[in-house]
Amino acid sequence: MKKLLGAILLLFPLVAAGEPFATVVPMQVLCTKGGPEYLMLELLEKYNEVPAYTMEITVDRPLPLYMIITENKNNPTSTIILGNPNLNMSCIFMTAKDTLLPTETKSLPAKTFDEEKKLGI
Repeated sequence: MKKLLGAILLLFPLVAAGEPFATVVPMQVLCTKGGPEYLMLELLEKYNEVPAYTMEITVDRPLPLYMIITENKNNPTSTIILGNPNLNMSCIFMTAKDTLLPTETKSLPAKTFDEEKKLGI
């Protein structure tokens, strides 16, 4: 198990508003060989965090990457696990205060099928 410390220097290039740019932010990353089981067990035992969301990320490799977000709703705390089965590696990305926040969105009306507007008529 290797512990990597992200760069501490923040780089903020001058760019126009809304234009994408690259930057470096401080973040601690802890990686292990193998799947996420060991990391998830540690999060459960030490912080009572359980998997809340999973995302499969399609890449140009034999196996897709995966991202797991764990959560402890009582604290609240969250952790991101990113795994690459092609490299047999899983990593936790941590900052000092990881919290999963709900996004306020307005629900749209449910889709309905209009009999008068059938395709091909």
